[in-house]
Amino acid sequence: MKRSTLCLAAALLSPFAFCSPSAAAPLTVYDDQLRNGFDNWSWAANDLAQTGTVHSGHSAVSFEPDGWSGLFLHRDAGIDTALYEALELWIHGGAAGGQNLRIAFVLGGDPVGEGALTGFIPGIPAGNWVKIRIPFAALGVTSGIFDGFWLQDGTGGNQPAVYVDDIQLAERTTPPPPAATIQVSIDPGADRRRISALIYGVNFGDATQAARLKWPVRRWGGNSTTRYSWRYDVSNHASDWFFYNLPESNPNPSLLPNGSAADRFIDETRAYGGAPLITVPIIGWTPFDRQRRWGFSVRKYGAQRATECTAAGNASWCQPDAGNGERPDGKPITGNNPRDTSRKVGPAFVTGWMDHIRSYSGVASVRLFELDNEPMLWNSTHRDVHPQPVTYDELWQTTRTYAAAMKAKDPGIQILGPSDWGWCAYFFSAADGCAPGADAQAHGNVPFLPWYLGKVREHQQTTGVRLIDYLDVHYYPQSPGVALSDDESAATAARRLRSLKGLYDPTYVDESWIGQPVRLIPRLKEWIAARLPGVKLAITEYNWGNDDGPSSVLAQAEALAIFGREGVDLATRWVAPKAGSRVEDAFRLYLDYDGHGARVGGTSVRALSSDVNAVGAYAIAAGGTRLYVLLFNKDTAERRANVQVTGGLLKPAQLYRFDPAHRLASAGTATPAGGILSLALPPRSATLVVVDR
Repeated sequence: MKRSTLCLAAALLSPFAFCSPSAAAPLTVYDDQLRNGFDNWSWAANDLAQTGTVHSGHSAVSFEPDGWSGLFLHRDAGIDTALYEALELWIHGGAAGGQNLRIAFVLGGDPVGEGALTGFIPGIPAGNWVKIRIPFAALGVTSGIFDGFWLQDGTGGNQPAVYVDDIQLAERTTPPPPAATIQVSIDPGADRRRISALIYGVNFGDATQAARLKWPVRRWGGNSTTRYSWRYDVSNHASDWFFYNLPESNPNPSLLPNGSAADRFIDETRAYGGAPLITVPIIGWTPFDRQRRWGFSVRKYGAQRATECTAAGNASWCQPDAGNGERPDGKPITGNNPRDTSRKVGPAFVTGWMDHIRSYSGVASVRLFELDNEPMLWNSTHRDVHPQPVTYDELWQTTRTYAAAMKAKDPGIQILGPSDWGWCAYFFSAADGCAPGADAQAHGNVPFLPWYLGKVREHQQTTGVRLIDYLDVHYYPQSPGVALSDDESAATAARRLRSLKGLYDPTYVDESWIGQPVRLIPRLKEWIAARLPGVKLAITEYNWGNDDGPSSVLAQAEALAIFGREGVDLATRWVAPKAGSRVEDAFRLYLDYDGHGARVGGTSVRALSSDVNAVGAYAIAAGGTRLYVLLFNKDTAERRANVQVTGGLLKPAQLYRFDPAHRLASAGTATPAGGILSLALPPRSATLVVVDR
């Protein structure tokens, strides 16, 4: 009988029978070359093809264990502890032997289990090979996925070369040991920070969804709003779609500017209790009529690499004259005329829009305004009208001109800026790119955002007017497959959930081209405290994956908890999740957890998890004795959590939960025992505990 048949029979006889999920041979890591998706991420001098000292075949690995350096083999697809249970390899100490090495199993660049190699071998022999077996559990790795391992110098000095060969992962033949229970300790009197309701916002979305969820804030933003004409109800879609002016759908354009898409957006948002956040153009150009127009005519500027018709598969509606602004060799077309699509405008265009909003609504119905969208990308996204990269001085001068006019029109408004795209734009201007250059040098090499905040403060000290009320940034995790993605492979899902630590953790090294700790929220708050105390913090675009992936919904839900704990003042996801999607459940966990409009809100308080990589824990104290506890099991296995609150828990708790197999719904009740609430958390689940102390 085949092994798989034996496993099935055993499982039918007993639900507790263990069978290895794989009947295949051990997974080869190295035999003359790296196999099965493993890559060499070593930071030690190494040779994966040396032939002088070999255990079998024709090659083996050598590396120099000097100055804490290490041999690091990484697998993007991950190593699943449900499938494999040990690392096996042959090692040779060269002529000297006796090297002092450490072994670590690694996840996201951080060891999840490590120890001295002497725990598995008395000493690395001189002149011959010896086999080592290192069980994962021996280093405390008992569940989940990790993505690599390293052998590292343990002395900080210089040691002779070490050789390794025939590296493999042994398949699991025994049940994995039970995962450690997560201890969650909550102190309602510590680390108290009021949570802003505006962190649960979105970009766009429709009226039906707004009526159900009552979004606290909805943003009218993105590339298409940089040149939106409130007079003609026309957006320009920039490089996203052939630099097109496209009229918004309008049931009665003869009434414009009344009844525009922006007017309807404002009215819908306000009707359901939300605050509209309106992006205003400061780029200086806007459509000059209500016609379809495009920035790079093939007839006028010559053949181009792509046209609307080549992109649309020659659909009946396409325009073959609309080019992408690149010559057939890929070089950008320069010297085009911005007036092909647009006309020059200034601050009066924006203050006129403010007057219009007040005149048609009868009230100051918009209090939140954003100064354009991602200006450090204008020379790319909107290069048909702004081909030159934005500098420090241009963005500040434009900010000062427009924001001063807006504040003079209505001192009660709140302005967000500079609303830029991400990591590079926090530090550098578009003129410099993503490294120090002439523009930074001309401004004392002060990173751009701190410099910008300092200019706002100087202006306030001179005039008494604060032009910027929210420091506003966009943040898309740069790790491959994480943002704006349906990728739910084991490696990407795990990386997506780890990447949340980029919002706050000073030890988490970003797993992307950034390659250093982002520490986004504390970093921005430090800049605010140093340069413009009292200004608020907004993140008006962010995304941790598309709408229906199990890891995407879990990441979205935990991101909202992090925003609350870390003190973000306003946040809007790009974009509103599809109605009925899993990611909508992530928002419903806070905005409608019981299906009858119950919302989470109050003051973030101290909640500590004994293993944040496995289970994230957050607590919110509401009025009276109500306490909300949020638990996010990021593991691929069930984890048990013991929740203990200072002062004890006595009353039964209501539970609400979603996991990969179930949508957000009531999960029953749980009763504390001895003041401790013990909960079984399904894999990749979010659990809301609602309890009165």
